[in-house]
Amino acid sequence: MTQAYQTVVIGSGIVGSAVAYHLTRLGWTDVALVDRGDPVENPGSTSHAPGGVVALSHNKLLTQLAVYSSRLYASLEPLTPDRRMVNRLGLLDVAISKARMADLVRLHGESLSFETEANLLTPAETAELHPLIDPKAMEGAIFIAEGQTVAPAHVSGAMQRDASGTVIGNTEVTDLDIVAGRVRAVLTNNPEHLRIDCDHVVIATNIWAPILGERLGVPIPLMGYEHQYLQTGPLPELDAFDPSVPEDEIVYPSARELDTYIYFRQHWNCFGVGSYRHAPRPVPAELVGANAIHPFTPADFEGEAWDKARRLFPLLAKTDFRTYPRAINGIFAFPVDGMPIVGPTPIDGVWVAAGSWLTHAGGVGKTLAEWMTEGDTEWDVRQIDVNRFHTFQSTPRFIEKVCNKNYAEIYDIIHPREPISEPRDVRLSPFHRRHQERGAVFTTFAGLELPNWFESNRGMVKRYRDLIPQRDGWSAVHWSPIQGAEHLATRDGVGLFDLTGLSIIEVAGPDALALVDSICSNKMDVGLGWIIYTTWLTERGGVRRDLAVARLGLDRFWMFVGEGTRPRDFDWVRRASAGHGVAVIDLSDAYTAIGLWGPKAREVLRKVTAADISNEAFPYFTARWIDAGFARALALRISYVGELGWELHIPNEFALPLWDLLLEAGAEDGIVPAGMGAFDSLRLEKGYRGWGTDVYTEYDAYEAGLGWTVKLDKPAFRGLEAARQLSEAPREKKLCCLTLDDRDAVAIAYEPIMDGDRCIGHVTSANFGYSVGKLVAYGYLPIDYAEEGTRLEIIYFGKRFGATVAPDPLFDPKMVRLKA
Repeated sequence: MTQAYQTVVIGSGIVGSAVAYHLTRLGWTDVALVDRGDPVENPGSTSHAPGGVVALSHNKLLTQLAVYSSRLYASLEPLTPDRRMVNRLGLLDVAISKARMADLVRLHGESLSFETEANLLTPAETAELHPLIDPKAMEGAIFIAEGQTVAPAHVSGAMQRDASGTVIGNTEVTDLDIVAGRVRAVLTNNPEHLRIDCDHVVIATNIWAPILGERLGVPIPLMGYEHQYLQTGPLPELDAFDPSVPEDEIVYPSARELDTYIYFRQHWNCFGVGSYRHAPRPVPAELVGANAIHPFTPADFEGEAWDKARRLFPLLAKTDFRTYPRAINGIFAFPVDGMPIVGPTPIDGVWVAAGSWLTHAGGVGKTLAEWMTEGDTEWDVRQIDVNRFHTFQSTPRFIEKVCNKNYAEIYDIIHPREPISEPRDVRLSPFHRRHQERGAVFTTFAGLELPNWFESNRGMVKRYRDLIPQRDGWSAVHWSPIQGAEHLATRDGVGLFDLTGLSIIEVAGPDALALVDSICSNKMDVGLGWIIYTTWLTERGGVRRDLAVARLGLDRFWMFVGEGTRPRDFDWVRRASAGHGVAVIDLSDAYTAIGLWGPKAREVLRKVTAADISNEAFPYFTARWIDAGFARALALRISYVGELGWELHIPNEFALPLWDLLLEAGAEDGIVPAGMGAFDSLRLEKGYRGWGTDVYTEYDAYEAGLGWTVKLDKPAFRGLEAARQLSEAPREKKLCCLTLDDRDAVAIAYEPIMDGDRCIGHVTSANFGYSVGKLVAYGYLPIDYAEEGTRLEIIYFGKRFGATVAPDPLFDPKMVRLKA
């Protein structure tokens, strides 16, 4: 039998149900929800999820998704009268170590930044809130007010009910019918629904999603992992709670003890314990089977997890977990980067919503529904876009290694500057061998190993020691005073930077100008050899990306984007190219780049090229092909560090010889190889925005100080109408530069910016400005606070530091050095 719907959502778990719910709320009412099992009590992760909704994390987007989900679940009418579907009791994160307690203090600051309520508690206050906890076994806790515990299957059922769409159970999807790159139908094993014609399909099968993804050629890089959950029988300490009374199910807030990777919740007169404290037990999608619940493995629960659980909750001390009436290994999805996988695939009409847990599912459903119906989303989706992955991230070896790491580190304290720990040396720049010879300390960027600083430069620290602050503890993690020395040496002379993290998207063909002009906010019809700084806007006027574009021919443009977002950016340009006579080519793996910057950059470059690189012949913001050693290089006279110099883009096979030649040529000028740490501090004191930190889709170009890149008088471009409205509307906030009064003050990102007891914004990026002698931070402030000289405070690990709104930029505001 053939049926037809506008949209078919595959998978009726919490995520699929949330997608269907939000689609119908936004007007797409012709929706069918299909599941291989019972639509409500389905066999996926929703069936065994313990129900905790953790509405606060160190990640802004995950917090946004979680807070929305929590409020959504609470707004739903119960599915049945005999079960309290949502228990709004908050949630506790308990610290048993001083390091964890310090991290909870940091998290509390972020709760202010993310506008969600949380309170730090002493051990005694924690025990007062949850009398089953032993206060002597802990350092303290944080109470997350928006946290709650729900009945996941009931929440799914309630959303299915309210979606008022068609729900088809006990029906396995076997394939999709794809014609000319577009989905036409869903094919199933159910004789009554063998073919379901549709315009859109959402793959929301979570731990099984890679199976259909592989069949379609759409990578969905995640792995299922067994984690353990146990439930005691009735306990004397809980005998006051009657299993026949819905309100008695959960009276105490659920709790997590993060140092040991365990969590707890009440089940009327019984108690539940979950544990991630065992060796990873990966289950590839094809081996999960028909059910996400696997047999319990007692040996994995013995040891530290069980010991710490009994210490924190003494009611468990006299019990034997081997006799518990319920003990399972339940499978949850772990994506390769720990973030949900959401959005449109390269196949028209095929969408993905996978890799999300209960905590974020409501927000994921909202976001995907907005994306499908409006083409834009309220929150920035760069971290969850299905198109964000590089090809290496979908290889079986990478998935296994990185997902094992993600499981093992699920509750670890992760520093904001933390590079990926495993796997390493996945991608190496052409200069990697030289970096190693100079004692480079590496960080990772989209799997690429790049130098953070060079130990060979340690001798320079003494020269600049009075200009470099002291750091210790958390503030010194993944930091070195060498970064400051490299920064200052670049300002004084010349620095050599590995820019392998820059990517190139070429647009070529008779319609190249038309395409580029239609997606860029600036005027792109410039003379050959000119560089244009521009933005890509969303339909709502948010900044999708800022970038430099070089016009290399009448019908040829190079767009320079970050390696971290290269796959997503390429996909976006490719989609926009439909109907244009152009070729969109990713040149990133064929070229690499070197940054040669500093007051002596011209002297060094002159020694390796015959080209005229004088200011008159090669002005600022132009691009030319020049000889550089034996290489033919595209030289761009731009600088992300605020100094005279060039980006040199060369084919990979010429890169290492040119690096060596530049170091040799610059020896008498004091050339210094410099790392990403110096790169960041240099750009920050020059006021250059960091994509993904200072600028992303939740902010518009006018707020970000990039309004000058938006030309409202040019022909139509994406986001034009929204930009026009934004340009005419009163400005509510503005990205501002702040300096901290205390030279030893520290901020990194997401620290709250305070006016007294009122949080008015948060730090988007920060670093020490070694040339200006102060900690420099950026953040969006209400327009009333944006005036230079305004006095504010920034909270860092619970301590307040005085801050002042400062000129933007602080360094070389007239660009004298850049244009020298």
